[in-house]
Amino acid sequence: MTALAAPDFPTFDSSDFSGEAAAFYFDLVKLQDRPEIPRAFPHRHNYYHLLWMSDAAGTHMLDFESFEVRPHTVFFVSPGQLHSWASSVRPRGFVINFSTEFFVQMFPRSEDIAQFPFFHIAGDTPVLYLDKDRHDELMPLLHEMEREVTSRAEGRFDIVRSYLLILLTRLRRLYPAHEADGVSPQSYSLTKRFKLLIEQHYLDFGPVRDYAQSLHVTERQLNDAVKRTLGKTAGQLVHERLILEAKRLLSNTDMAVAEIAFQLNFEDFAYFCRFFKKHTQLTPGEFKKRYSDPV
Repeated sequence: MTALAAPDFPTFDSSDFSGEAAAFYFDLVKLQDRPEIPRAFPHRHNYYHLLWMSDAAGTHMLDFESFEVRPHTVFFVSPGQLHSWASSVRPRGFVINFSTEFFVQMFPRSEDIAQFPFFHIAGDTPVLYLDKDRHDELMPLLHEMEREVTSRAEGRFDIVRSYLLILLTRLRRLYPAHEADGVSPQSYSLTKRFKLLIEQHYLDFGPVRDYAQSLHVTERQLNDAVKRTLGKTAGQLVHERLILEAKRLLSNTDMAVAEIAFQLNFEDFAYFCRFFKKHTQLTPGEFKKRYSDPV
């Protein structure tokens, strides 16, 4: 894999498991065939990253949350997420990487993406713990994708895309339902689309009404949908995304707190410090000292 130089932590810009890094689109490899995996240091990918762990034991850190790694586990990592993981046994399974272009071709509409709780949706659990029967039942789909990637035959990506969509759809059926009782499908879908929009625009949109206008709803409609679905306000979700980025920058860069505040569009340094402490119970300096080496 090719890592680009970054001012903070390693960012892997393309995957070359398939030997076609110049035209990276999709690739898949067995975990047991890549001695450099797992990577125990924090890093990002500029592409989608699915870890299918048939056998592993350890911990996966994903955006400052720690998740157990065990057999029959599936992790979903979106572009830009900070993660690292380790296993006390040699892991077996698959790594699936695919570019944002490949993803968009699978889900051309944001409404489609919103139906899949795996990628982009900050706040949903990015892991599925399968039982052995479900794991074994889905394995043929991965073997078929592996066969297509290895063959390098014409049209292989079209076939792979179909298998991957089937795999994600089957996994979606197993994913724990997050809809609150009585929440309408419209409220749930609007909340999901709002969270996607936050990921894209949290640094260049202003108040919640900017998001509401982009979603073609009123600010009140947006707040009502978010409250019914998550029990939070729309503004809280925007603040959570800003705090997450602040945590990433504080723990993985040499930037001063004032620089981070400026990068996150806080004109008042003191206000940024109060904002951060309100949400984390730590000052930015205290957080940086505690988490500057998160592995």
